[in-house]
Amino acid sequence: METITATFSIPDWINEGLKTKAYERVGGVIRDFRTKQIVAMLRETVPHITQASTILSQFGSTASILNLGISVIGFAIVIKRLGEIEQRLKLVQEDVKKLNRKFDLSVYANFRAALDLARDAFTMSKPENRVNMANLAINRFLEAQHTYTAYFDTSLEEDIQVADEYLFSLFLTYVARSSCYLELEEIETARLCLQQGTEFLSSCVNKYFDKVFSYLNDEEQEKFYKNYPLLLSASYITVNGVITGIFSYLGYFSKALLIKASPVLHVNFLEEVLLRVTSKKEEEIVLDNALEKVEAIIETNRRFEAYQTEVQAISQLGISFHDWLKLTPSKETKPEGAELMYIIPSQPLDLQVSS
Repeated sequence: METITATFSIPDWINEGLKTKAYERVGGVIRDFRTKQIVAMLRETVPHITQASTILSQFGSTASILNLGISVIGFAIVIKRLGEIEQRLKLVQEDVKKLNRKFDLSVYANFRAALDLARDAFTMSKPENRVNMANLAINRFLEAQHTYTAYFDTSLEEDIQVADEYLFSLFLTYVARSSCYLELEEIETARLCLQQGTEFLSSCVNKYFDKVFSYLNDEEQEKFYKNYPLLLSASYITVNGVITGIFSYLGYFSKALLIKASPVLHVNFLEEVLLRVTSKKEEEIVLDNALEKVEAIIETNRRFEAYQTEVQAISQLGISFHDWLKLTPSKETKPEGAELMYIIPSQPLDLQVSS
């Protein structure tokens, strides 16, 4: 039977493997590049951080609405992330009105109410009350999923500048629902929910990027397909940093192409901004903001995929979810400033991330 250890310090062999590319980070897991076996899982020790200055900054993008492990993205954090999305939507609401389009923010009130139900459910002492209230929350999460899916599809169709925010909201609905199952120790149901979410959300991410690339003309698309064959379909959402290379290669430093891509890159009034750009540096700043959106979607998708792997690990190791939450280094004091904990199985786990 596999055993696990937890440590606040990255082992030298993992650090070296990441540097030599023998290992790779995919969301919150570190796996063997060749065999895809899981050698470690990451967990933030400060769940509210959005940017980690340790291993993440060295080995891949860090921007994401999701934490590295599903075990540390509780309902309070989902509520916080949801509030951030709402604020961003309010900022672009006036822009959308000027285009004679509208979107409904009331669904966010319903989603927040469901999150409040879920949070309260697991503070109750009577098991039947916990189950009943959790089921009410789960039903509302399912409703929110259907609503956000429709909003996302409509946004892509009409080029509304909020498609990415609805996509992020969809991620949160799946996280919230699977978290309810985990709290109820329904590990297999949580795994199936995450598996379904991984497949569906990956297809949404693909549609989003297909829309981005549809703004390229035939010549630009030909360059893309010729020079980035590994990025077709789902593949292009799994390669760290490559989106930046694509946009640079295709000439996205030119104002004309930036303007063409602006509707789905969620850069408000990008054309108007670029008309006022007077230097190459300013233009690069505008581009960087757009690329950050793209990279955040890629990283969020990868972290969500890793949630499924984490739940598979819990099941394979025969640990309850609540015992998994309690994992901590037994003979190690947390160093000041440590942001991550490394959960390391005694033998690499044969758990495939879906990408």
